[in-house]
Amino acid sequence: MFVSVGLRGSVGRGASTAFWNSMFAFVVVVVAMMGYVLIQTGTRGVSNHLFKVSKRCFFSGSGGRHYSGDGASVSPTSFSYKMAVAYQPKDRDESVLKAAVASATGEDSYFVAAGAAGDAYAGVADGVGGWAEHGYDSSAISRELCLAMSDFSSLAGVRPKQLIEMGYRRVRDEQIVKVGGTTAIAAHFRRDGILEVANLGDSWCGVFRDAKLVFKTKFQTVGFNAPYQLAIIPEPMVKEARKNGGSYIQNSPSDADEYKFQLTKGDVVLLATDGVTDNISYEDIQLFLRDNEQKISTDLLAVSQDFVNKVAKLSKDPNYPSVFAQEISKLTSKDYRGGKEDDITVVMVRVD
Repeated sequence: MFVSVGLRGSVGRGASTAFWNSMFAFVVVVVAMMGYVLIQTGTRGVSNHLFKVSKRCFFSGSGGRHYSGDGASVSPTSFSYKMAVAYQPKDRDESVLKAAVASATGEDSYFVAAGAAGDAYAGVADGVGGWAEHGYDSSAISRELCLAMSDFSSLAGVRPKQLIEMGYRRVRDEQIVKVGGTTAIAAHFRRDGILEVANLGDSWCGVFRDAKLVFKTKFQTVGFNAPYQLAIIPEPMVKEARKNGGSYIQNSPSDADEYKFQLTKGDVVLLATDGVTDNISYEDIQLFLRDNEQKISTDLLAVSQDFVNKVAKLSKDPNYPSVFAQEISKLTSKDYRGGKEDDITVVMVRVD
């Protein structure tokens, strides 16, 4: 079992800028701080929503299983949500990965949006980096998918799986992206406290209550380091791979797992790309949240940026027993150590 290590102590840095924007009747405040974003919204009685070890594969060998889960019964109490976004891209060779270097979140992307009924939506996506080595912008599809999901979240009653489906359809049918693959997870935070989630791939959502994990999504993979993914691949490339006895991982939005869970006030919800979960365990996250329990309610942005800084530091530690290194050790029966450098993107939500 993974032994929790080293998420205590501070690793802080960064300068900040601010800009204002508006969306529907919501006032949105965005503060960018070395990749850290805080969004605060309020309207219609809704109070203060604050808002490298290896490349992943895109060739397929077999399919995977699907899971879903349900929470407790719905509470009539009205809920509100504070959301903070923090991200840090990994270091890249600019001569090979120019497009991803230019992206503030690397090959990751995210969205947070106010819904049509005083609710909120959020999600993260992780572009499959292997495409960059073939000359394609591996950050494009995750970025464009999140932009599309954000747009569609203004539709009344739209479910997370529908967001993924509509977003992917727009990116594909309008040929916004020529080649690429991405994971996707989208969440709907309803005013009645119900959390609805749709997940495709190995990004992740977890709910922590009193710093203990009480709900989590499951990873969808076809093999080690090869997640389910929404892909856009020209037919000639598909035919060429088939001729050589191979195939690409090409999932449909319908493959996404759906979840529903009843939240409680005081819960902390995390949406994260695998830059987090490949490096630290759930026990590590619990430890961090326990150490920051009071600060979460007063400065969610600072907590989220501290969390990302700490994960990023561990990902660069050659002696750190990361989750990814331990998985390699299990597969090879050899001792491996070291963090897995990757883009790290987190949406941290406090339930009020």
